[in-house]
Amino acid sequence: MPAAALAVVLALAEPTPLPERPAPRGNTVLTRSMSRPIIGVAAAVRMGVDVGSSSVFLSPPLGFGFGLDLRYHALPIGPMRFGLEFQAGHTRFPTHRGFSIIDESGATVTEHRWTILAHTDLTLGPSFQAPIGPVFLEFGAAFGLVVSDLRRPRSPNPEEDQRLVGYSPAVRGDIGFGIPIVRNHGLRLGVNFQKIFSRKQVVYDLNAPADAEPDSLAFDMYLDISLAYQAWF
Repeated sequence: MPAAALAVVLALAEPTPLPERPAPRGNTVLTRSMSRPIIGVAAAVRMGVDVGSSSVFLSPPLGFGFGLDLRYHALPIGPMRFGLEFQAGHTRFPTHRGFSIIDESGATVTEHRWTILAHTDLTLGPSFQAPIGPVFLEFGAAFGLVVSDLRRPRSPNPEEDQRLVGYSPAVRGDIGFGIPIVRNHGLRLGVNFQKIFSRKQVVYDLNAPADAEPDSLAFDMYLDISLAYQAWF
């Protein structure tokens, strides 16, 4: 009887939970159960590469910028979590141009002007997160709005600049690696591809007659290569 009673008690008792894996350097998100959500917040610096038709205005077609990245992954799907991501940022592409002018003393000097192509983006869409050892692989796609601005100097006089502004829908695809370093804080390395759906055109040749027809797309597509500080919650 005592043995039978002990067997009944052991059968009804709650099982002892298995100890959690130790979190390396306090990065508990790496050992968190897939059923528990993860929030990621990142502030990034960007290096832009214009890969569309607007690259003809730029030499070289390189730029810089910054961005904010918010991700919420909550739904486990196999070895991954599914969620949403929001990104906002600004990327600009400057190109130097010099004009020779005569100053007040009669000497020839160079007036420095800049061609500026700038994009401000806001996008929202689905995102996936997969833990791979000590890092997270994250990728997704998003839809949103891009506000674009192109200014090209024709002469030393800013009033003669070619200027165009656009408000356009856009799609974005991204992939990156989140690298927790200590206590759920670390870095994120990523690449974004932005496609802008705009039909706005400008005259490529700045020396063309005033009645020349626009012949070049002003806003097209570009890449952002980003390095971010990221925190996970």
